[in-house]
Amino acid sequence: MQETHESAALLNELSAHPERLRCVTNDQLLLILLPTEACNFRCTYCYESFRLTHMQPWVVEALKRFITIRAPELRVLELNWFGGEPLLALDVVEDISRHVQRVERHHHRIRSKCGITTNAYLLGRTRFDELLDLGVRDFQIALDGPREHHDRKRVRVGGRPTFDRVWGNVLATRQVNRPFKITLRLHVAPDNCQALEGFLCEIAACFASDSRYELFIRTVNRLGGPHDAQLRVFDEHEGMHAVRKLSRRATQLGIPHTTLERRTPVCYAARGNAYVIRADGRLNKCTV
Repeated sequence: MQETHESAALLNELSAHPERLRCVTNDQLLLILLPTEACNFRCTYCYESFRLTHMQPWVVEALKRFITIRAPELRVLELNWFGGEPLLALDVVEDISRHVQRVERHHHRIRSKCGITTNAYLLGRTRFDELLDLGVRDFQIALDGPREHHDRKRVRVGGRPTFDRVWGNVLATRQVNRPFKITLRLHVAPDNCQALEGFLCEIAACFASDSRYELFIRTVNRLGGPHDAQLRVFDEHEGMHAVRKLSRRATQLGIPHTTLERRTPVCYAARGNAYVIRADGRLNKCTV
């Protein structure tokens, strides 16, 4: 009898919080795919090793077979391209994405959602259109503030600046008359916090009137990279205060935005139906 009560309590809890139900249902599948772990950037806070380059052909074929096998029971299939810089392995993105489109046409109840985390250096207009054609509609692009701050941290191999090209590529997407979503991930740290308030005005002027763009304000953290000891970061209380202050300013400027506080409390790593698949075929639960 007690087990029955516990089961009923669990079902009630899951019904009240649908995002938690996604953690245990078999009709949803999340795959975070690393087509390469190489990168053309060397961001000062990065934790990646860059040792694994192009996803091996056998991994690509195994992934396609896995998706085909799982397809009959799926309602939602989420693919998130990650790296490294995934656009350095565009052929892998194309191959698997086209396979997903074929599977979706065969299994009409499947709804696929595809996104990519990219530094946007290679995201020119032609490539952006190609990704939309492949079903990739959600983009996450990181910025460290205006040019003088961004170019101190988000640099190319060899230390060359990146802001002008990244910002230009993002601005160019406004001319695309198709549905998509771009999340600009704005990194907050003690050395750029003051400059970000002014940068929000520039973001508002460019994107606030277009619902396809959203800001994600979050702090820089030490995640195990080689430069962790030199990174200037907020403690938890200071970071929360800084993010909330910028959030209030974004609200005043009419910029759609979110923060970690507003996001779902369930981490994707806790989902039984979520996997990180690395370039060499190894499985992880978390990209960090």
